Amino acid sequence: MRFRRRLTSPALILSLALCAGLSCGQESILDKAEREYEAGKYRETVFILRHHFKKGGERTPEALFLAGRAWLKTGSEAEAQGAFDECRKMDASFASRIANFYREEAIASIVSGDEPRGKRLMLSALGFQAGLEFGSYDVIAGELYLERREYDTAIRYLDRYLAKFPNEPRAAQAMIDLAAAFERRGDTGRAIEIYRRFQEVYPGSRLASGALWELESLLLREAETMNRDGASAAAESILVDLAPTASSPLVRERGNFLLGELCEKRGDAAGAVRYYREVVNTGSSARLIERAKERIEKLELSKRRR
Repeated sequence: MRFRRRLTSPALILSLALCAGLSCGQESILDKAEREYEAGKYRETVFILRHHFKKGGERTPEALFLAGRAWLKTGSEAEAQGAFDECRKMDASFASRIANFYREEAIASIVSGDEPRGKRLMLSALGFQAGLEFGSYDVIAGELYLERREYDTAIRYLDRYLAKFPNEPRAAQAMIDLAAAFERRGDTGRAIEIYRRFQEVYPGSRLASGALWELESLLLREAETMNRDGASAAAESILVDLAPTASSPLVRERGNFLLGELCEKRGDAAGAVRYYREVVNTGSSARLIERAKERIEKLELSKRRR
């Protein structure tokens, strides 16, 4: 009887309670949650950790990291993000581990065919570690940054992807996206270079005609800018090659009209009339055709007066 009384003494009960509330109990809970997670029982993992936190258990970075992974595995992205944010706030060294977990889940989602989820998780990964590499899925990161108008970052991802995977199915689109990123960043010259390279590298692509249209439009715009800036000779050099061969009727007629203006500016009336007549004969814009007729009439009247 004395032995039993000692076992159930208030001091011993208090000691056991304190032990259960401190590290020994916390470790066993975390170990149990880890075992459930490793067994693929993610909802059970969440239940154990939620109960632990609800009862006042310590919210350690390790427990929060595990909770975040389990939440994400169950499809609860918002809860996972919350747990990961709290984990990083407590211990910044977890950021790369969180980013890599998001990276793995993003790639798994894309491979399984759920690209929208993959893109969301990719952005979450990049929120924890900027510049994270995704291998052959760098192309998707480039697309995401292009959509977000973060052109420098988009260029880095797309450039890296094309350097490593030039023959992948998404490479042709990646090159077009790369050109678009340079164009929107304001580097028209670099965009033109990439569209020209596209014609050489992917001539049989279903995207080739669209890329050619973009190239011709950029060349025309570049020539127009040069002309406005006073570089008439450089503008004419572009247009002489572009106007006769452009696949776009709009580019042809605008190119020929601008060539007519350039000839007129340097006193070549015959050359100007020739280009204006090309606009009249092959153009589709009624307004531009009318303007070309007016210029021809004025130049020929001036010639007759002489």
